[in-house]
Amino acid sequence: MTLTRRRLLATTPLLVAPGIARAFPTRPIRLVVSSAPAASLDTLARVFAPALSARLGQPVVVENEGAASGLLAMQRVARAEPDGHTLLVTGDAIVLAELTLPQAGFTIRDSFAPVIQAVRAAQIFATHPGAPFGDIQGYVETVRARPGALNVGLPSRGGIAHVVHELLGQRLGGLPVEYITYRGGGPATLDLVARNTDALVITLPAITEQVRQGAIVPLAVTTATRDPALPQVPTLAETVAAGFDVESWQGVLAPAGTPPAAVDRLYEAFGAALRDPAAQGRLTSLGFEVVAAPPTEFRDRAEAASARFADVILSAGLGATGG
Repeated sequence: MTLTRRRLLATTPLLVAPGIARAFPTRPIRLVVSSAPAASLDTLARVFAPALSARLGQPVVVENEGAASGLLAMQRVARAEPDGHTLLVTGDAIVLAELTLPQAGFTIRDSFAPVIQAVRAAQIFATHPGAPFGDIQGYVETVRARPGALNVGLPSRGGIAHVVHELLGQRLGGLPVEYITYRGGGPATLDLVARNTDALVITLPAITEQVRQGAIVPLAVTTATRDPALPQVPTLAETVAAGFDVESWQGVLAPAGTPPAAVDRLYEAFGAALRDPAAQGRLTSLGFEVVAAPPTEFRDRAEAASARFADVILSAGLGATGG
């Protein structure tokens, strides 16, 4: 995976606004993660932390706040002082929260300043070694034979994994299951490994290691092509749903009103962290594709995701009063 090095290098000389450059940062940086520990967002934040600290000359503290599907983390950062010292590490969940929870109290456009879209990744359907099916075709057949009987774990209600399963169900004429929602990917994964759920939909990097260890059986990824981290895992497109292609993204947001020069310096620092060979190798080995998109591109992609998912959220009843 190659980074857009020219883009990063081209913007770097423009970052230094004299007053801001000397004043920022003046205290530790807080990375507020909208998931529980051990989820893919948490992995990304902890890859970032040491490189950011070295680059910015301040401690970087990772704080997980996965309650309410990450909503509390989003609200906390939206209300934070817009000085660049409190940042949100999140993914598609923030777009989906805006669509499903009109009472959330924020919008991406008005409440946040995008800093960087760091990575993208596939979602993955998975099960455990004791399940009565071992591939995605078997999963679909089992759900159809026993509608509503299978328990499918999701890192959150109304998140990207939930939307992906609903999208696949729409394509296949219905996949009625019992959803079990969690406060992040970590607890959802633990319950699958313990065989308390029948299947799981989750961001691929959250379970790469468990798949390699044999604790989890992968069924299919949601992107148009197979993921290099787990090349043996087929796509939904090549198995049960031709043309299916959904990827998820993760990135960093600051509160709206953060000075542009501070956002620029943060973008440069996060980009440098992503260019680090050790960090990049760690992320790609887990199944992330490093993107390092700047703030304007990040905003455009978030708005495109919002437009794409609005219909499925409405039809599946995933809004604030939906099931």
